Amino acid sequence: MPIYEYEPEDRDCLMCEGRVAVIQGISEEHLKICPWCGLDVKRVISRASFKIGVDSSPEKAAAKGFSTFKRSEKGVWEKLAGEGADYLVGSKEDVAKVEAEKRPTPKLNLDEQ
Repeated sequence: MPIYEYEPEDRDCLMCEGRVAVIQGISEEHLKICPWCGLDVKRVISRASFKIGVDSSPEKAAAKGFSTFKRSEKGVWEKLAGEGADYLVGSKEDVAKVEAEKRPTPKLNLDEQ
């Protein structure tokens, strides 16, 4: 069963320390009132964690038909396992485009006008 987090809608709660974690079934209705303090609550998105319980090695992936690559330098990926080319190499133009996309765009300051 998943754990859902709830927080008060319109004010802070000193009893619940801001958020309450509740184990609920997926089909259960969302809580509207905190079971501890009685304030109106809303469900919030919380951090999720997953653990893969199977071996995900490059060799296992290759046995299933996948190729696995590892970045060896900027714009170059080396094959670890599987079929296909031993290296994938991006052109200088492609690498420059990717780097340009990663740069933050300047924010407009509307107060200066």
